Amino acid sequence: MSAPRSRILEGTPRLHYLEWNADAHETLILLHGNSANAWWWQPLADAIGGTGPRLLALDLRGHGDSEWVRPPAYSPAHYADDVARFIRAIDTEHPVIAGHSMGGITAIAFAASYPELARAAVAIDVAVTSTQRRNRYLRHLRALPTVVYPDLETAKARFRLMPNEGNIPAPLLAQIAERSVQRTGDGRYTMKFDRESFYGSDGLDVEAVIREVRIPLLLVRAEMSRIMTAEAAMRAAKSNRLRLVTIPASHHHVPLEHPVALARAIAEFVETV
Repeated sequence: MSAPRSRILEGTPRLHYLEWNADAHETLILLHGNSANAWWWQPLADAIGGTGPRLLALDLRGHGDSEWVRPPAYSPAHYADDVARFIRAIDTEHPVIAGHSMGGITAIAFAASYPELARAAVAIDVAVTSTQRRNRYLRHLRALPTVVYPDLETAKARFRLMPNEGNIPAPLLAQIAERSVQRTGDGRYTMKFDRESFYGSDGLDVEAVIREVRIPLLLVRAEMSRIMTAEAAMRAAKSNRLRLVTIPASHHHVPLEHPVALARAIAEFVETV
């Protein structure tokens, strides 16, 4: 797969995105998880290849090269509003929206609020239900001080996935790490996301919103996931007669661990809608 084009959508907030297969007729918009960015979709883009749909991977507000927001405003509704503005601004009609983790929750919120703008949605290993313990952990992450590293190699060496699991090749992790840090004004390095984006919870009742979605919605679960439990996924799928696909032998970071299987699941779903 050729390197993507890096683009900017002006406005408030300013949004950065990557584009592959610019001339393709169909469009798939990709939304990353919390603390991630658009470059985390490179393995999926490679798996889809140059004959697939136009791929637009968005840096959500406060992440990657998109603008941070003050006062902080990082709820699923804020992200969904940005996606709607993005779709209206670019040259595309009725794309499919696919999001992983927090991005999947955004895709669900978007599908419920803006059904006229999308053809279908895909939510990949999302927290269908949460717990007070998990919400406290998210608030704890937000409260941690920003860590600054003396050089790029140290920053890459300290990089960890959350949750830190899955059979992901070391060279790929190194590439993701390098795309996930940025240089500070004094020549040091820090992570490329706003800690205020750790919202403290998911910001909406995910299971209830899933019941409201009226466009085709695919739920993708990682078989070994501790985020999207099998019970919660089945209950959510039955609540709205949704399609549920489980990626075997996979953990939460499915787009990195099993991009080929994920690409196949999305393609088979899109063919039906």
